[in-house]
This record gives sequence, structure tokens and C-alpha cells, in this order.
Amino acid sequence: MSAEQQAGTRVEMSYRATIEDLREALRARMRATPAGRRTRWLMVVIAVLLLAYAVLSSVLKGTVDVPFMITPAVVLLVMLFVPHLQARQFYRLLDAGGPCRTTVDESGIAVANQQQSSVLTWQALAHYTETPRVFVLFSGDRNATSLTILPKRGTPGTGDVDRLRALFDRHLTRV
Repeated sequence: MSAEQQAGTRVEMSYRATIEDLREALRARMRATPAGRRTRWLMVVIAVLLLAYAVLSSVLKGTVDVPFMITPAVVLLVMLFVPHLQARQFYRLLDAGGPCRTTVDESGIAVANQQQSSVLTWQALAHYTETPRVFVLFSGDRNATSLTILPKRGTPGTGDVDRLRALFDRHLTRV
């Protein structure tokens, strides 16, 4: 690929991560990865089983232990709020680095802020998913332990989101 063609596929971004970006990315990870789907499914099953126990206890004994009435609701609330709590923790770490400058091109992704920089080749990544606000890129390991979050608002032009999507489709698998 010539330098002129490569420049046409380069997208330079500038953004500062927000809690909402991180929350949306963590929710997307829960939906997109096998480990995330198992966790969500397991929490729902536990809540349903605890609720069924409370109903059966009520029907058979005429009473329900208070902890068993509250536990399914607590499990569901935890499931809903874990991404928010994790997002706040990650935000504190990311915000300290200041604004991010990211370049995505045919060779991979380069991310830099005031404290550090990193370069990821396409071989370091395997999958990506897209939400209304962010692109989330996952490592190739089974649990997608590494993820890269690219807020769409960081693109300078309207066509850049489509160019990013085309780069990701060319090098990664959409999940």
C-alpha cells in the first residue's frame, strides 16, 4: 500500500474518556464475550432460583425469611451497577493521564496521553464491537482481558467513524 493510500486510511482521534464511555464499553464486553455472557446468565439464574425459593417457602410454610426476599433484588441490582462501579474506578485511572491522542491505521493503533503511550498491532487484537458512543476492541484471549475503548466523538470528521469501522472490519472480527 502506498503512503498516499495509507494516509487515506489513517484516522487521528483526540478525546478525554468519560465515565459513560467506560460504562458503555464494559456493558458491551459483558454482551460480547463468553465470560461476560456466562456471568450475566449466572446472576440471572441465581436471582430466579432465590425468588423461586422465597415463593415456595411462602406457599409451603406460610412465611418467607426476609433475607431470601431481599437477596434476588440485591443480585439484580449488583448485576446492573457493577459496570457503573467499574467504570468509575477505570475513569479515575484514565483521567489522571489527561486527553488521549489516538491514531488508527493499517499498521494498528497508537494511543498516547500525558503519562504513557502504547502501540497495538492488529495481531494483538482479535474482535471488536460497536455501540452508539464507542468502539470496543478486544484482545484475542478467551476472556478478552484487554480492551481498547475508542469514543466516536474523538473523530474529527463525520466520515471518520465509517473509516474506522472499515479498518476494524478489515483487520478484526465484529462480535
